[in-house]
Amino acid sequence: MLLVQKFHSLQEIDPEFIGAIEILMQEHWANFAAWREAESKCPPDETFIYWLFFGPTQNSPIGIAQVSLKKIDAEQFIPWWKKVTGIFDKNLDHWKMARWQLARGIDGAAVFDSRFSRTGKEKLIEVIKEVATRKDVMAMTLLSANGPLAYKPEWPEVFHEAQHSWSVLKPWIRMHKAYQDYLAEMPEQDAKRIQQNWKKLHKEIQVELGDYPTIESREDMYAQFPSFDRTILHEYKGGILTFQKDEHVLGMVRYHEGQKGILFVEPVPLEPQGSEKVVDELYVQYALLKAHELPHIKKMIMVRQGGLFKLNNDAEADFFKSQGFQTNQISEQDWSRSAYLK
Repeated sequence: MLLVQKFHSLQEIDPEFIGAIEILMQEHWANFAAWREAESKCPPDETFIYWLFFGPTQNSPIGIAQVSLKKIDAEQFIPWWKKVTGIFDKNLDHWKMARWQLARGIDGAAVFDSRFSRTGKEKLIEVIKEVATRKDVMAMTLLSANGPLAYKPEWPEVFHEAQHSWSVLKPWIRMHKAYQDYLAEMPEQDAKRIQQNWKKLHKEIQVELGDYPTIESREDMYAQFPSFDRTILHEYKGGILTFQKDEHVLGMVRYHEGQKGILFVEPVPLEPQGSEKVVDELYVQYALLKAHELPHIKKMIMVRQGGLFKLNNDAEADFFKSQGFQTNQISEQDWSRSAYLK
């Protein structure tokens, strides 16, 4: 049987647990400090609850779950005639939406040490039920990986219920020592296309590559490219891989190292759409090239706008699969106990 401890902020979590949490969350955040910083930047109408799970003989957490409680703007849902007559429940001002999503959502609502995955899921449903009984929770969304959870709120009446799934990128796992070895193992057609794109970039378009691994080294980049918009890198502490031509940065890949040999990367194209010199594939390949240059890197995680890399369609999934990535299905279940919330 698992034991749980509840916290209403990451600031409340005991420092002695942080090391174990960083291991559990290694594919979500670079470190605990980055997660805590993200929490501090959330809107004031959004609060969180976190649960740490402990095994019967463990002094360190073997699992963690998270729910976001966000105020529902009741004005969007109240019928106009109730607004005019003033006949509506004042409790609507306190309605909340509970979203069960751990960090970026790649593991659904929680993550557990693999030895406790079954009992962890059972305990997770218990804490979900605890939140569902709150009078102010009028709607709930539950994310889960590898199929939906066998759960439904025990509300007197459910006015809306829906379920759908979407794909996310799984962490890319390094299988080769060198980038050239990675290309050699790819299907011939894919490897040839990538090599031709690199050749065209260097010889025909004459784009150069730049690498600025530290904040201090970025001053050299700013001096070299005075028209560069520095706000793009505001508060970003990691390194920058650039595509450069003449006096302009055409695009970049932001990267920073996390725990246990994980590299987080984010493509940032800067060219006007429709007239790109750098094709999308080379942003991914530049990130992979960097991952192979760092001998200690074991995995690479692609993020989008600082968050989960949710795939928009099958074509986008095929784009990444052709470069050696795998995808995972995330199930999303939605319920509401108000006729106004659909």
